[in-house]
Amino acid sequence: MIVIVLVSLFTPLFSKTVVYLLMHLPLPDTDGANNDAPPTAYVVLGGGLTNDKNNRTILNAYSLNRARAAATAYHDEPLPMVLSGAEAPWLKAWLTEHGVKDIISENASMNTCENARFTAKRADLQHVYLVTDGYHMTRARRQFALNNIRTTPIVAPLPVSRSWSAPAHNLSHSRRSVYEVVAYLRDILRPQPNCRDATDVSTRELLTPRGHAHQQDPSDTP
Repeated sequence: MIVIVLVSLFTPLFSKTVVYLLMHLPLPDTDGANNDAPPTAYVVLGGGLTNDKNNRTILNAYSLNRARAAATAYHDEPLPMVLSGAEAPWLKAWLTEHGVKDIISENASMNTCENARFTAKRADLQHVYLVTDGYHMTRARRQFALNNIRTTPIVAPLPVSRSWSAPAHNLSHSRRSVYEVVAYLRDILRPQPNCRDATDVSTRELLTPRGHAHQQDPSDTP
Protein backbone atom coordinates (compact mmCIF):
# COMPACT_ATOMS: atom_id res chain seq x y z
CA MET A 1 0.00 0.00 0.00
CA ILE A 2 2.80 2.42 0.91
CA VAL A 3 4.52 1.70 -2.40
CA ILE A 4 1.29 2.41 -4.31
CA VAL A 5 0.84 5.74 -2.52
CA LEU A 6 4.46 6.74 -3.19
CA VAL A 7 4.13 5.89 -6.87
CA SER A 8 0.83 7.79 -7.10
CA LEU A 9 2.61 10.96 -5.97
CA PHE A 10 4.18 11.11 -9.43
CA THR A 11 0.86 10.64 -11.22
CA PRO A 12 -2.29 12.79 -11.39
CA LEU A 13 -4.16 10.29 -9.17
CA PHE A 14 -2.91 11.41 -5.77
CA SER A 15 -3.61 15.13 -6.14
CA LYS A 16 -6.96 14.59 -7.88
CA THR A 17 -8.08 12.35 -5.02
CA VAL A 18 -7.00 14.88 -2.40
CA VAL A 19 -8.81 17.74 -4.16
CA TYR A 20 -11.97 15.64 -4.46
CA LEU A 21 -11.90 14.84 -0.74
CA LEU A 22 -11.15 18.45 0.25
CA MET A 23 -13.99 19.80 -1.89
CA HIS A 24 -16.46 17.49 -0.14
CA LEU A 25 -15.57 18.44 3.42
CA PRO A 26 -18.38 20.23 5.30
CA LEU A 27 -18.13 23.97 5.89
CA PRO A 28 -19.19 25.87 9.03
CA ASP A 29 -22.67 27.38 8.93
CA THR A 30 -22.96 31.11 8.33
CA ASP A 31 -25.24 32.88 10.80
CA GLY A 32 -28.15 34.92 9.50
CA ALA A 33 -27.18 34.62 5.84
CA ASN A 34 -29.85 34.30 3.18
CA ASN A 35 -28.93 30.99 1.59
CA ASP A 36 -30.91 31.83 -1.54
CA ALA A 37 -29.16 35.15 -2.19
CA PRO A 38 -26.76 35.07 -5.16
CA PRO A 39 -23.12 36.21 -4.86
CA THR A 40 -22.76 39.97 -4.84
CA ALA A 41 -18.98 40.25 -5.39
CA TYR A 42 -15.80 38.45 -6.34
CA VAL A 43 -13.03 37.99 -3.77
CA VAL A 44 -9.59 37.26 -5.20
CA LEU A 45 -6.91 35.94 -2.85
CA GLY A 46 -3.33 36.85 -3.67
CA GLY A 47 -0.91 34.02 -4.35
CA GLY A 48 2.40 35.86 -4.09
CA LEU A 49 4.73 38.23 -5.91
CA THR A 50 8.03 37.85 -7.74
CA ASN A 51 10.53 39.98 -9.67
CA ASP A 52 10.93 40.28 -13.43
CA LYS A 53 14.25 40.40 -15.30
CA ASN A 54 14.51 44.12 -14.50
CA ASN A 55 14.00 43.40 -10.77
CA ARG A 56 10.56 45.01 -10.77
CA THR A 57 7.89 43.48 -8.53
CA ILE A 58 5.21 41.61 -10.49
CA LEU A 59 2.52 39.00 -9.84
CA ASN A 60 3.85 35.47 -9.60
CA ALA A 61 2.26 32.69 -11.63
CA TYR A 62 -0.20 31.75 -8.87
CA SER A 63 -1.53 35.31 -8.50
CA LEU A 64 -1.60 35.82 -12.26
CA ASN A 65 -3.71 32.71 -12.82
CA ARG A 66 -6.14 33.90 -10.13
CA ALA A 67 -6.35 37.32 -11.79
CA ARG A 68 -7.06 35.69 -15.16
CA ALA A 69 -9.79 33.49 -13.68
CA ALA A 70 -11.36 36.49 -11.95
CA ALA A 71 -11.26 38.62 -15.12
CA THR A 72 -12.91 35.87 -17.17
CA ALA A 73 -15.71 35.51 -14.61
CA TYR A 74 -16.12 39.28 -14.34
CA HIS A 75 -16.65 39.71 -18.06
CA ASP A 76 -19.38 37.05 -17.92
CA GLU A 77 -21.01 38.59 -14.81
CA PRO A 78 -19.77 42.06 -13.79
CA LEU A 79 -19.77 42.43 -10.00
CA PRO A 80 -17.58 44.40 -7.56
CA MET A 81 -14.21 42.74 -7.01
CA VAL A 82 -12.43 42.58 -3.65
CA LEU A 83 -8.66 41.95 -3.77
CA SER A 84 -7.20 40.54 -0.56
CA GLY A 85 -3.53 40.55 0.45
CA ALA A 86 -0.25 42.33 -0.15
CA GLU A 87 -0.62 41.53 -3.86
CA ALA A 88 -3.71 43.77 -4.13
CA PRO A 89 -2.00 46.77 -5.84
CA TRP A 90 -0.50 44.55 -8.53
CA LEU A 91 -3.72 42.58 -8.96
CA LYS A 92 -5.60 45.87 -9.28
CA ALA A 93 -3.21 47.17 -11.95
CA TRP A 94 -3.50 43.95 -13.98
CA LEU A 95 -7.28 43.68 -13.65
CA THR A 96 -7.83 47.35 -14.47
CA GLU A 97 -5.71 46.91 -17.60
CA HIS A 98 -7.95 43.99 -18.55
CA GLY A 99 -11.22 45.87 -18.22
CA VAL A 100 -12.27 45.15 -14.63
CA LYS A 101 -13.93 48.05 -12.80
CA ASP A 102 -15.35 48.61 -9.29
CA ILE A 103 -12.33 47.20 -7.45
CA ILE A 104 -12.03 47.20 -3.64
CA SER A 105 -8.60 46.50 -2.14
CA GLU A 106 -7.69 45.01 1.23
CA ASN A 107 -3.92 45.25 1.57
CA ALA A 108 -3.19 44.16 5.14
CA SER A 109 -3.78 40.39 5.27
CA MET A 110 -0.78 38.10 5.50
CA ASN A 111 -2.44 34.66 5.57
CA THR A 112 -5.72 32.94 4.70
CA CYS A 113 -7.27 33.55 8.12
CA GLU A 114 -6.60 37.29 7.76
CA ASN A 115 -7.87 37.26 4.16
CA ALA A 116 -11.27 36.29 5.52
CA ARG A 117 -11.29 38.51 8.59
CA PHE A 118 -10.12 41.63 6.82
CA THR A 119 -12.35 41.10 3.79
CA ALA A 120 -15.33 40.92 6.17
CA LYS A 121 -14.18 44.18 7.78
CA ARG A 122 -13.49 45.90 4.44
CA ALA A 123 -16.85 45.16 2.81
CA ASP A 124 -20.35 44.15 3.89
CA LEU A 125 -20.66 40.78 2.17
CA GLN A 126 -22.85 37.70 2.70
CA HIS A 127 -22.16 35.60 -0.39
CA VAL A 128 -19.23 35.93 -2.80
CA TYR A 129 -17.46 34.16 -5.63
CA LEU A 130 -14.12 33.14 -4.12
CA VAL A 131 -11.15 32.95 -6.50
CA THR A 132 -8.12 30.85 -5.54
CA ASP A 133 -6.59 27.53 -6.60
CA GLY A 134 -8.34 24.23 -6.03
CA TYR A 135 -6.04 23.03 -3.27
CA HIS A 136 -6.38 26.22 -1.25
CA MET A 137 -10.12 26.55 -1.87
CA THR A 138 -11.58 24.46 0.96
CA ARG A 139 -9.34 25.94 3.63
CA ALA A 140 -10.15 29.44 2.38
CA ARG A 141 -13.89 28.76 2.19
CA ARG A 142 -13.82 27.50 5.78
CA GLN A 143 -12.17 30.71 6.97
CA PHE A 144 -14.71 32.87 5.12
CA ALA A 145 -17.58 30.82 6.57
CA LEU A 146 -16.17 31.40 10.06
CA ASN A 147 -16.45 35.11 9.25
CA ASN A 148 -20.06 34.76 8.11
CA ILE A 149 -19.40 34.93 4.37
CA ARG A 150 -20.78 32.20 2.12
CA THR A 151 -18.63 31.36 -0.88
CA THR A 152 -19.10 29.90 -4.33
CA PRO A 153 -15.74 28.69 -5.68
CA ILE A 154 -14.06 29.84 -8.88
CA VAL A 155 -11.00 27.63 -9.23
CA ALA A 156 -7.84 29.07 -10.76
CA PRO A 157 -5.34 26.58 -12.21
CA LEU A 158 -1.86 26.06 -10.85
CA PRO A 159 1.04 27.26 -13.04
CA VAL A 160 1.78 23.69 -14.18
CA SER A 161 -0.83 21.15 -15.23
CA ARG A 162 -1.09 17.49 -14.33
CA SER A 163 -0.03 15.01 -16.98
CA TRP A 164 0.72 11.31 -17.01
CA SER A 165 3.85 12.11 -19.01
CA ALA A 166 5.13 14.81 -16.61
CA PRO A 167 5.94 13.24 -13.22
CA ALA A 168 7.70 16.41 -12.01
CA HIS A 169 4.52 18.42 -12.59
CA ASN A 170 2.45 15.77 -10.84
CA LEU A 171 4.81 15.79 -7.87
CA SER A 172 4.37 19.57 -7.63
CA HIS A 173 0.60 19.06 -7.41
CA SER A 174 1.06 16.27 -4.86
CA ARG A 175 3.24 18.45 -2.63
CA ARG A 176 0.67 21.22 -2.82
CA SER A 177 -2.14 18.85 -1.87
CA VAL A 178 -0.22 17.45 1.12
CA TYR A 179 0.55 20.99 2.32
CA GLU A 180 -3.12 21.97 2.16
CA VAL A 181 -4.29 18.87 4.04
CA VAL A 182 -1.79 19.62 6.82
CA ALA A 183 -2.75 23.32 6.88
CA TYR A 184 -6.46 22.46 7.00
CA LEU A 185 -5.94 20.12 9.96
CA ARG A 186 -3.79 22.74 11.69
CA ASP A 187 -6.54 25.34 11.30
CA ILE A 188 -8.97 23.01 13.05
CA LEU A 189 -6.76 21.47 15.73
CA ARG A 190 -4.36 24.32 16.47
CA PRO A 191 -5.33 27.58 14.74
CA GLN A 192 -2.37 29.75 13.79
CA PRO A 193 -1.54 32.37 16.44
CA ASN A 194 -0.41 34.94 13.85
CA CYS A 195 -3.93 35.63 12.58
CA ARG A 196 -4.69 39.15 13.77
CA ASP A 197 -8.19 40.07 14.85
CA ALA A 198 -10.06 42.55 12.67
CA THR A 199 -10.07 44.99 15.57
CA ASP A 200 -6.26 44.97 15.61
CA VAL A 201 -6.08 46.51 12.14
CA SER A 202 -7.45 49.93 11.27
CA THR A 203 -9.40 50.69 8.11
CA ARG A 204 -6.50 52.91 7.06
CA GLU A 205 -4.15 49.91 7.26
CA LEU A 206 -6.53 47.89 5.09
CA LEU A 207 -6.45 50.67 2.50
CA THR A 208 -2.68 51.22 2.56
CA PRO A 209 -0.44 48.85 0.58
CA ARG A 210 2.16 47.23 2.82
CA GLY A 211 5.51 48.98 2.50
CA HIS A 212 3.84 51.72 0.44
CA ALA A 213 6.45 54.26 1.36
CA HIS A 214 9.18 52.04 -0.05
CA GLN A 215 7.45 50.57 -3.10
CA GLN A 216 6.39 52.09 -6.37
CA ASP A 217 2.71 51.77 -7.17
CA PRO A 218 2.54 49.20 -10.02
CA SER A 219 0.17 51.46 -11.91
CA ASP A 220 3.04 53.97 -12.17
CA THR A 221 5.50 51.44 -13.57
CA PRO A 222 6.69 52.49 -17.05
